[in-house]
Amino acid sequence: MRYGIVRGVAPLPSAAAQRERLQAEGCDVIVEEGEPSQESERRLNKLLFGIKRGDEVLVCSLASFMRSTGELVQLLRDLLEIGATVRILDGETDGHALRPSEQATEVLTLLAEHEIRRPSRPGPRTPGRIGGGSRNKLSKYQTDYARKLHAEGQSLRAIGLLFQISPDEVWDLIGS
Repeated sequence: MRYGIVRGVAPLPSAAAQRERLQAEGCDVIVEEGEPSQESERRLNKLLFGIKRGDEVLVCSLASFMRSTGELVQLLRDLLEIGATVRILDGETDGHALRPSEQATEVLTLLAEHEIRRPSRPGPRTPGRIGGGSRNKLSKYQTDYARKLHAEGQSLRAIGLLFQISPDEVWDLIGS
């Protein structure tokens, strides 16, 4: 399956231009989101939960994921580890394809581990950026829900994507 992600925010091209480009690339499913909100992030995470080996995720820019660099590295690592390809369509070229390979996954794993281990530093708050760069701990209710999902067999990766934290952070919070 080919999944396309359209975001209607600056500095990306217009939503119509993104949609047209993704349709021209033969996307089976196109998810279109405007300004970031909790609901739009949930919908995007739901799409990303369903990605399987051999699927492609197409975006007109990495900015379409609306993630910090560290969060983006972790997401790309997760997608490559499950065997999905990420294509970034820039300009009139075919763009750049990040395909599952041992070297790409290894580099992204090293960067993701670095991001997880480094102490959190609050970033500047910018309009349109959820959380402003620093993550809050999960509430008691979110932690309880994460434990329930884990007990029901959900992976740490899936739970982490839901709450936008790393699988290691999920494990630290729910422990067993």
